[in-house]
Amino acid sequence: MLTTGRNPELGSSKLVLPGERGGLPVFRLSRVFLAALIGFVWLPIQASVVPELGIGALPVDPILPLVAAFALGGRTGEAWLLAMGMGYLADFYSGAPPGRLMLQYGVVITMSAPLRGRIVLRDRLVPVVGIAAMTFASSLVVAIAFGAMGALVPGELTSLPLECAGTSLAAWILWPMLGHIGGLEDEPRLRRL
Repeated sequence: MLTTGRNPELGSSKLVLPGERGGLPVFRLSRVFLAALIGFVWLPIQASVVPELGIGALPVDPILPLVAAFALGGRTGEAWLLAMGMGYLADFYSGAPPGRLMLQYGVVITMSAPLRGRIVLRDRLVPVVGIAAMTFASSLVVAIAFGAMGALVPGELTSLPLECAGTSLAAWILWPMLGHIGGLEDEPRLRRL
Protein backbone atom coordinates (compact mmCIF):
# COMPACT_ATOMS: atom_id res chain seq x y z
CA MET A 1 0.00 0.00 0.00
CA LEU A 2 1.42 3.36 -0.99
CA THR A 3 0.76 6.51 0.98
CA THR A 4 1.57 10.05 0.02
CA GLY A 5 3.51 12.68 1.88
CA ARG A 6 4.49 16.28 1.13
CA ASN A 7 7.82 16.96 -0.51
CA PRO A 8 8.78 20.59 0.19
CA GLU A 9 11.36 20.60 -2.63
CA LEU A 10 8.84 19.75 -5.33
CA GLY A 11 5.86 21.48 -3.81
CA SER A 12 3.76 18.40 -4.43
CA SER A 13 3.13 14.98 -3.01
CA LYS A 14 5.71 12.24 -3.22
CA LEU A 15 5.27 8.53 -2.82
CA VAL A 16 6.28 6.93 0.44
CA LEU A 17 7.15 3.32 -0.17
CA PRO A 18 6.31 0.57 2.31
CA GLY A 19 8.93 0.46 5.03
CA GLU A 20 9.65 4.18 4.79
CA ARG A 21 8.35 6.34 7.57
CA GLY A 22 5.66 8.82 6.62
CA GLY A 23 4.17 11.46 8.90
CA LEU A 24 1.79 9.29 10.93
CA PRO A 25 2.85 6.35 13.09
CA VAL A 26 2.21 2.95 11.58
CA PHE A 27 1.20 0.10 13.87
CA ARG A 28 2.19 -3.44 12.95
CA LEU A 29 -0.46 -5.27 14.92
CA SER A 30 1.03 -8.68 14.22
CA ARG A 31 4.17 -7.65 16.15
CA VAL A 32 2.10 -6.22 18.99
CA PHE A 33 -0.02 -9.37 19.23
CA LEU A 34 3.09 -11.56 19.22
CA ALA A 35 4.65 -9.42 21.95
CA ALA A 36 1.43 -9.52 23.98
CA LEU A 37 1.34 -13.30 23.56
CA ILE A 38 4.82 -13.51 25.08
CA GLY A 39 3.58 -11.50 28.06
CA PHE A 40 0.36 -13.49 28.41
CA VAL A 41 2.31 -16.75 28.41
CA TRP A 42 5.25 -15.60 30.58
CA LEU A 43 3.43 -13.75 33.37
CA PRO A 44 1.31 -16.71 34.61
CA ILE A 45 4.35 -18.99 34.37
CA GLN A 46 6.41 -16.52 36.39
CA ALA A 47 3.67 -16.19 38.99
CA SER A 48 2.90 -19.89 39.41
CA VAL A 49 5.60 -22.22 38.08
CA VAL A 50 8.85 -20.30 38.71
CA PRO A 51 8.35 -20.01 42.52
CA GLU A 52 7.61 -23.73 42.70
CA LEU A 53 10.96 -24.44 41.03
CA GLY A 54 12.72 -22.49 43.76
CA ILE A 55 14.10 -19.78 41.50
CA GLY A 56 11.49 -17.15 42.31
CA ALA A 57 14.14 -14.91 43.90
CA LEU A 58 15.61 -14.13 40.47
CA PRO A 59 13.07 -11.83 38.79
CA VAL A 60 13.51 -12.72 35.12
CA ASP A 61 11.62 -10.09 33.11
CA PRO A 62 11.55 -10.54 29.32
CA ILE A 63 8.97 -7.78 28.92
CA LEU A 64 11.37 -4.95 29.74
CA PRO A 65 13.84 -5.92 26.96
CA LEU A 66 10.89 -6.42 24.61
CA VAL A 67 9.58 -2.92 25.31
CA ALA A 68 13.11 -1.55 24.83
CA ALA A 69 13.43 -3.41 21.51
CA PHE A 70 10.20 -1.83 20.26
CA ALA A 71 11.40 1.64 21.29
CA LEU A 72 14.87 1.11 19.77
CA GLY A 73 13.23 -0.12 16.56
CA GLY A 74 11.37 3.17 16.20
CA ARG A 75 8.00 1.76 17.18
CA THR A 76 7.31 3.97 20.16
CA GLY A 77 3.53 3.79 19.73
CA GLU A 78 3.57 0.04 20.02
CA ALA A 79 6.10 0.27 22.85
CA TRP A 80 3.76 2.52 24.85
CA LEU A 81 0.83 0.22 24.12
CA LEU A 82 2.83 -2.76 25.38
CA ALA A 83 4.15 -0.84 28.38
CA MET A 84 0.66 0.06 29.52
CA GLY A 85 -0.95 -3.32 28.85
CA MET A 86 1.86 -5.61 29.93
CA GLY A 87 2.80 -3.29 32.81
CA TYR A 88 -0.72 -3.54 34.19
CA LEU A 89 -0.72 -7.34 33.89
CA ALA A 90 2.79 -7.64 35.34
CA ASP A 91 1.75 -5.50 38.31
CA PHE A 92 -1.31 -7.70 38.77
CA TYR A 93 0.59 -10.99 38.64
CA SER A 94 3.61 -9.89 40.66
CA GLY A 95 1.71 -8.28 43.49
CA ALA A 96 3.77 -5.12 43.08
CA PRO A 97 2.17 -1.79 43.96
CA PRO A 98 -0.21 -0.72 41.19
CA GLY A 99 1.62 1.10 38.44
CA ARG A 100 5.15 0.14 39.49
CA LEU A 101 6.10 -1.97 36.47
CA MET A 102 3.96 0.13 34.14
CA LEU A 103 5.91 3.21 35.23
CA GLN A 104 9.20 1.34 34.91
CA TYR A 105 8.40 0.27 31.34
CA GLY A 106 7.44 3.87 30.52
CA VAL A 107 10.78 5.11 31.86
CA VAL A 108 12.56 2.50 29.71
CA ILE A 109 10.76 3.77 26.60
CA THR A 110 11.65 7.35 27.49
CA MET A 111 15.32 6.37 27.85
CA SER A 112 15.62 4.06 24.83
CA ALA A 113 13.59 5.91 22.16
CA PRO A 114 16.19 8.70 21.75
CA LEU A 115 18.91 6.04 21.31
CA ARG A 116 17.32 4.70 18.13
CA GLY A 117 20.00 4.50 15.46
CA ARG A 118 22.72 5.78 17.77
CA ILE A 119 23.92 2.49 19.24
CA VAL A 120 25.21 -0.64 17.56
CA LEU A 121 23.14 -3.73 18.30
CA ARG A 122 25.09 -6.33 16.34
CA ASP A 123 25.89 -8.71 19.16
CA ARG A 124 24.34 -9.70 22.46
CA LEU A 125 26.74 -7.91 24.77
CA VAL A 126 25.73 -4.32 23.98
CA PRO A 127 21.97 -4.97 24.41
CA VAL A 128 22.55 -6.92 27.63
CA VAL A 129 24.68 -4.16 29.16
CA GLY A 130 22.18 -1.57 27.94
CA ILE A 131 19.23 -3.49 29.37
CA ALA A 132 21.05 -3.84 32.71
CA ALA A 133 21.70 -0.08 32.78
CA MET A 134 18.09 0.70 31.81
CA THR A 135 16.78 -1.70 34.43
CA PHE A 136 18.94 -0.11 37.12
CA ALA A 137 18.09 3.47 36.12
CA SER A 138 14.36 2.86 35.62
CA SER A 139 14.05 0.92 38.89
CA LEU A 140 15.85 3.72 40.70
CA VAL A 141 13.52 6.34 39.16
CA VAL A 142 10.48 4.28 40.17
CA ALA A 143 11.84 3.78 43.71
CA ILE A 144 12.45 7.51 44.07
CA ALA A 145 8.97 8.32 42.73
CA PHE A 146 7.24 5.80 45.00
CA GLY A 147 9.41 6.90 47.94
CA ALA A 148 8.38 10.51 47.38
CA MET A 149 4.73 9.41 47.51
CA GLY A 150 5.34 7.30 50.61
CA ALA A 151 4.52 4.07 48.76
CA LEU A 152 7.98 2.50 48.63
CA VAL A 153 7.87 -1.20 49.35
CA PRO A 154 10.40 -2.29 52.01
CA GLY A 155 13.32 -4.04 50.35
CA GLU A 156 12.71 -2.40 46.97
CA LEU A 157 16.23 -1.02 46.71
CA THR A 158 17.89 -4.17 48.05
CA SER A 159 16.31 -6.25 45.26
CA LEU A 160 17.70 -3.94 42.59
CA PRO A 161 20.87 -5.99 41.81
CA LEU A 162 18.83 -9.19 41.42
CA GLU A 163 16.34 -7.39 39.20
CA CYS A 164 19.18 -6.14 36.96
CA ALA A 165 20.72 -9.62 36.81
CA GLY A 166 17.42 -11.35 36.01
CA THR A 167 16.43 -8.90 33.31
CA SER A 168 19.94 -9.06 31.80
CA LEU A 169 19.69 -12.85 31.78
CA ALA A 170 16.39 -12.63 29.90
CA ALA A 171 17.97 -10.20 27.43
CA TRP A 172 21.01 -12.47 26.97
CA ILE A 173 18.89 -15.51 26.20
CA LEU A 174 16.05 -13.91 24.24
CA TRP A 175 17.55 -10.81 22.55
CA PRO A 176 17.63 -12.15 18.96
CA MET A 177 13.95 -13.09 19.18
CA LEU A 178 12.92 -9.94 21.08
CA GLY A 179 14.82 -7.71 18.66
CA HIS A 180 13.12 -9.40 15.72
CA ILE A 181 9.67 -9.01 17.26
CA GLY A 182 10.46 -5.40 18.17
CA GLY A 183 11.32 -4.64 14.56
CA LEU A 184 15.03 -3.96 14.91
CA GLU A 185 15.76 -5.88 11.71
CA ASP A 186 13.45 -3.59 9.73
CA GLU A 187 15.79 -0.68 10.46
CA PRO A 188 18.51 -0.54 7.77
CA ARG A 189 21.03 1.01 10.21
CA LEU A 190 20.60 -1.85 12.67
CA ARG A 191 20.81 -4.85 10.36
CA ARG A 192 23.55 -7.36 10.99
CA LEU A 193 26.44 -7.38 8.55
